[in-house]
Amino acid sequence: MKIILTIVSVVAAGLLLWFYVPQVRELAPTPGGGGGPVACTAEAMQCPDGSWVGRTGPNCEFVCPGGNSGGGGILPYNSGIRGTVMVGPTCPVERIPPDPNCADKPLQTLVAIYRPTDLVHAIVLMQSDAKGTFEVSLPPGEYAVGAGESTLPNCPFTEVVVGPDAYTSIVISCDSGIR
Repeated sequence: MKIILTIVSVVAAGLLLWFYVPQVRELAPTPGGGGGPVACTAEAMQCPDGSWVGRTGPNCEFVCPGGNSGGGGILPYNSGIRGTVMVGPTCPVERIPPDPNCADKPLQTLVAIYRPTDLVHAIVLMQSDAKGTFEVSLPPGEYAVGAGESTLPNCPFTEVVVGPDAYTSIVISCDSGIR
């Protein structure tokens, strides 16, 4: 009985290696950067402008907007997005005339910027400050900006077009869920 269990164990280990090792070799980057696909680790780094970036490119480097990076770099841009994240309502019952204490309030939260064609993979992650404001340098183009860290407050995506040599200003209005 022990001999049969030993043989079965050796065969199972051999089959595991037979199927597993070739797949690992296909995913591993080859020396010199050529060869198969590269899978970067899911680490993040905070850039000097407050945004967060992940590893990217064939060498899995961190690349911050504005050229300050862990390796490599991109051109600094004279364009980008300046915004404010606001949340409201802040009181359970709105009154006429409106109570100034119930006005929308700034929200310090996560801000994520996406390409409009890919609302899953953020290209920039950053935090709005205590005043709800954020700013990021970006190349001209179209973007979708999301905010929030959970179900509530609900912050819908805001589509933005960034032109050359200018910052686009936006306000992201989040629903607090208070009724």
